[in-house]
Amino acid sequence: MTPVVILDTNALHGRKPFTRADSKILLELSRGGHLRLIIPDVVLHELSRQWAERLSEGIADMDSALKRINDALIEIGAAECELTVPSHRRAVFYDFARQLLIARRVEIPGVPDVAVADLMARDLDVRKPFDREGKGFRDALIWETIRGLCNELSDPSIPVVFVTSNHTDFCSPKNRELHPNLRQDLHADQVFDIVTSLHALNAHASIKPQVEQLRVLQKAFTRKRIEGLVDAAIKDLHGVDVEQALGAYAGDGFYDVPISSALDSPAFEEILPDNSSIESEIFRSGDGELTIRVVVVCNVSLEGFIDKSDYLVSDDDVTLLEDWNSHVFHASDSHRVRFTLSAEFAESDLNDLDDVVLTVDEAEEF
Repeated sequence: MTPVVILDTNALHGRKPFTRADSKILLELSRGGHLRLIIPDVVLHELSRQWAERLSEGIADMDSALKRINDALIEIGAAECELTVPSHRRAVFYDFARQLLIARRVEIPGVPDVAVADLMARDLDVRKPFDREGKGFRDALIWETIRGLCNELSDPSIPVVFVTSNHTDFCSPKNRELHPNLRQDLHADQVFDIVTSLHALNAHASIKPQVEQLRVLQKAFTRKRIEGLVDAAIKDLHGVDVEQALGAYAGDGFYDVPISSALDSPAFEEILPDNSSIESEIFRSGDGELTIRVVVVCNVSLEGFIDKSDYLVSDDDVTLLEDWNSHVFHASDSHRVRFTLSAEFAESDLNDLDDVVLTVDEAEEF
C-alpha cells in the first residue's frame, strides 16, 4: 500500500528547499515509487513567487553596492564597473522547479476546477481554511486539490499525510489534527494525518519504513571524522549575521530567523558543539549518490546591539560588552541550538572523502 504525501508551501519554505537532507530523501522515495509525492500547482506557484522576490531583493542590494563602488571609482578617475545579472521572473523559477520535480516522479496536479460560488459560500460560512476576514483563498485551492485526490483513492485505508505548519487554517484549535470542517469533506474511513515538517514526515509511521530502505550502513565516517566535519561547518558560521546564515525569505523584504534574540543584527560570536549529542545517518539520495545528515546541539553566543531603553525593561539574559554610543549597548546573549547539517557525495568516493563539506540545513532553539 503506497502512502500519499502532500506538501503545503511552508513544508518547502526556507533554505535549501530541494537540497537539504530531508528533501533529498523524500525526492528519492518519490523517484523510486516508494510513495506518491504530490505538490499542488498553487504551492509551486507560491514558492516560485518567493524565489523571484528574493532574487529581486538581492539584485537591488547588488545595484546599491555597485553604485557605491562606482562613486568611489569616479572620484579617482577610474573606469566604472559593470555587472549584468539575468532577470528571472516567477515563471522561470516555476518551469525549472517543475522539470526537476517531474523527473523525480512528483505529481503536480493543476489548479482544481471549483466553482467560484462554492468558494464564496465556504468563505461566507467561515468554513476552514477561510477565516472571518476572508483570508484563505490559496489554502482553499490546496484543500480542494487534497479533497479531490482523496476521493480518487481506491481504498480509504491508504494513508495520506499532509505536511503543513499552518495550524490556524487546517487544524482544530483543540489539537493538531485536521479541522472538523475539513474532516467532513473526506470519506469517514479515510486515513489522514498532518505533520509539521519534512523531518517529522520522515519519522511518520507510514513513511519511516520507506526511509529505512534508503539507509546505508555507516562505515566510511568514523566518530572522529564526523566531529571534524561538524567543527569545520561550525567555524564557517563565526562572525556571520544570523539572518544571513539561517534566514528564510518570508516575502516583502522580511526573513524568518529560527533563533530568537533581543539583539539587533545579531551575529554568531561563539559556537561550541556538544560532541556527545552528535547523531549521523547516511542515505541513498540518487543513482550513485549518498547524503549524510548530521544533527548536533551547540551552545551558541550571539553578539549585536540593544537599545538602552529596551535593555532596561528586557527580561532576556543579555550580557553587556561595551557602551557603544548614547543610544545602544554592544551586547551578547546565549542560546542552545540544534543544527541539522548535510552533505552529498558520490558512492564511488567512499574511499576518498576529503572533499565532503557539511552545510547547515536548518536550526532550532533547543
